[in-house]
Amino acid sequence: MIDDRCSVCAAHEPSPCLVAWESPRWILRHHPGPAPLCGWFLLCSRRHVASVADLNPVEEREFARILGACMRALRDTRRVPRVYVVMFGEGAPHLHAHLIPRDASCEATRAWAVADFYRAVERRERAPAAPDAVDAIIASMRARLAGELDCLTHA
Repeated sequence: MIDDRCSVCAAHEPSPCLVAWESPRWILRHHPGPAPLCGWFLLCSRRHVASVADLNPVEEREFARILGACMRALRDTRRVPRVYVVMFGEGAPHLHAHLIPRDASCEATRAWAVADFYRAVERRERAPAAPDAVDAIIASMRARLAGELDCLTHA
């Protein structure tokens, strides 16, 4: 079920070039431009639900598996020591997890500082991620996740 008043539901279709992986119930897409960081992805439920607590048992199992696979793929593809997962659901009450690579070479991406980094890009005080780098990470994630999560694409 899609809610046409929901910004997350609306974002599923218009930007297929940002999609790294999708299944009937899930979509992994890169943050749209201006992207705060190369590799800032969003894992979203296709069905309009507010939180993990609202998932059915099949979705709940898939979410854990997909989230882990996406985090590993992003960590390895970006060669970062850690990937943060942030979920609030207040600005858009639709289940979406921000997957944020912790770039050890950029102190501004450490822990909660990444929120300030995000706002600085939004205010145009910092340059956003380069579009060609974003395209490359999306392509890398597509290749990596296709084999690992193929079994869920037709479920």
